[in-house]
Amino acid sequence: MLAILLVGAFMPTLDFFIVNVAVPSITEDLRATSGEVQLVVAAYAIVYACLLVLGGRLGDHWGPKKAFVVGTALFTATSAMCGFAPDVWWLICGRALQGGASVVLFPQVLALIRLHYPPAERPRVMRFYGLATGGAMAVGQLLGGLLISLDWLGLSWRWAFLVNLPVGVVTLLLAPRLLPATRRLGSLRIDRTGILLFAVAMVLLVVPLTVGRSAGWPGWTLLMLVGASVSLPGFWLWERRVESRGRDPLLPPSLLRAGTLRMGLLTVCTFYASMSSSLYVLALLLQQGRGLTPLQSGLVSSPLMIGFCAASLASSSLTERWGPRALMATMGIRIIGFAGQFLLLLAQPRDVNIPALAALLAVNGACTGAVMAPLLGIVLDGLKPAQAGAASGLLATTQQVAGSVGLAVIGIVFHGAARRAAPDPEQIATGYRHGLVFLVLTSAAALAGLFLLTRVRTGRGTAGTSAGGVPPVPSKS
Repeated sequence: MLAILLVGAFMPTLDFFIVNVAVPSITEDLRATSGEVQLVVAAYAIVYACLLVLGGRLGDHWGPKKAFVVGTALFTATSAMCGFAPDVWWLICGRALQGGASVVLFPQVLALIRLHYPPAERPRVMRFYGLATGGAMAVGQLLGGLLISLDWLGLSWRWAFLVNLPVGVVTLLLAPRLLPATRRLGSLRIDRTGILLFAVAMVLLVVPLTVGRSAGWPGWTLLMLVGASVSLPGFWLWERRVESRGRDPLLPPSLLRAGTLRMGLLTVCTFYASMSSSLYVLALLLQQGRGLTPLQSGLVSSPLMIGFCAASLASSSLTERWGPRALMATMGIRIIGFAGQFLLLLAQPRDVNIPALAALLAVNGACTGAVMAPLLGIVLDGLKPAQAGAASGLLATTQQVAGSVGLAVIGIVFHGAARRAAPDPEQIATGYRHGLVFLVLTSAAALAGLFLLTRVRTGRGTAGTSAGGVPPVPSKS
């Protein structure tokens, strides 16, 4: 049973990261613009962010086992749609649908763990869960590079998606037999209008930020941004109305009355805005700037993910011993690591010292892994038990939205330095340097947020947490 559940956690996480290393190959094969390729990466996260809460409620309505099987079938089918995409817009649509399938599949993993493992066994199971999601991040770049380089049957980048097919089929055959039966946990009461308003607002915001620069900022992109500025406040007013009537809003506004949660969400926004965006520009630097193959690119970036996994496993011990100050020191080291990459790129891009770059990437990955789970623990710590579920949904949605917006913004910063459709290595290096400035600024903002967050938390004298102790919370990046 556990192996099947871990596959359900591994595949959706893998697909979020494996596509980064395939970006140059997709650009060349489908003759896609930079904005279109950014949408290939971002469409998955946008849909996931918009429908995440709905996915959990579907598990309540159908029962987690049925939702798991349906989600696996949808994920396998949409992976095939992506793998055989004839053009870039077909691929973008496939990625959006794949994000929707992940919404059905991924939340059921934790639901089934909570339902069928007794409290004494859950810590061991959650360690495997963390290894599955963290391992997917670690394997994504390397596995994608290997599959693309092998180029079986001339399918190149398509293997980044087609690799899900045999795994999905086997899971579909085994899951109905191995997973225990579950019943419906409740009626489907969801804020349908809230989901629609939030989805429209996210599309109106992220799509023009992603494709506007490459399209020359036509009038429709500006109109979409104006629409986003109207729809986001409209969504919030609707949520306040739903909550005031005693119904269940998608994102409860009352949660933000907690100062720790408000500051925590802002900190999470800045932290997550730099995560996926850094991998996107790294793949472009290594393949288009340095001239590496996808496999070589995956090997160079693998120390980042190895450092992430190792530090994630040790993060709870770190914070138990040194407290929140350790997180601030780690964020400071992360900023220094980005600055060190900037110095490496002062030379010609083809002369970049690859071992030194790999070492700095390992530092960045370790710092990211050491901060992620404790940060989420600080944000959720001190909330009332009745608020925990809604706050977790709000936090997970914030993570995904921040990642999508961060990718869109770094795309504008990166590609703005390369004014030609086919930039040369020097322009790629310049774009990466600009991207590093963005990553330094967002990391510095996260550091400032951590400082203020710990001040607020210390001032409140949060009960139930030992000095320096921060309860880690598993999450999906």
